[in-house]
Amino acid sequence: MKHKIKGDIISWNSSIWEFTNLMKNVKEDEDIELEINSYGGDVFLGIDLCNTLRGHKGDVTVTITGIAASAASVIAMGADKIKIYNNAQMMVHNAWTIAMGNSKELRKVAEDLESINESVLASYTSRLDADTAQKLLDDETYLSATKAKEHGLVDEIIGDAEVEKVESKIFENKAKEFNNKIEGNKQPIVAASSKLNFEEIQAELKELRVELGQLKYQNKPKESSPEPVKNSGLSKLFLNLN
Repeated sequence: MKHKIKGDIISWNSSIWEFTNLMKNVKEDEDIELEINSYGGDVFLGIDLCNTLRGHKGDVTVTITGIAASAASVIAMGADKIKIYNNAQMMVHNAWTIAMGNSKELRKVAEDLESINESVLASYTSRLDADTAQKLLDDETYLSATKAKEHGLVDEIIGDAEVEKVESKIFENKAKEFNNKIEGNKQPIVAASSKLNFEEIQAELKELRVELGQLKYQNKPKESSPEPVKNSGLSKLFLNLN
């Protein structure tokens, strides 16, 4: 079975839906070849897909064609063999989120993130020791193909290929930085603020209530041909890896 996961690691990404549907019908000992080019997204979805690959009895090969960042790098850890193009990259870091509330609620968020970081760390320790993995996560580390192989995070470097641009709506500015590096564009990128002000949060919550109201009356899509939910930008309210 061959497939490609690209774009943000979110439940309504069509490539995620297609992969999940394919895994329902794949033979238990069938080999899987999965390409990944993503800047990341939902940490829990990344861990779920990683463990889905780990639990598969057939040989699983992941090839990084552009970048496997954050939750996308977690998915890659589920493979038996990881390949990467010589000009592609991997990025790892600790979990983060956007939060609001009183002091007790914010302390609770910090505690939750510490717990989630333990799960994130465990995703990499099958390939490198915990201390090294923690240092890479703490430093939000971008790894070239060579560095990733030196650390044991990939098994093989593929040469003589043109790296793919990465698609992202959630991390648009980061994706632009990566794509501009590919093109050799030296123009500085002005990154948008990662913080939401109170008015923006209110607007996001209102949009969430409207969408949940609409979904209440929608029929559940058939498993054989699932339709992804329209991306409404609600990922800002989810607990994500960057």
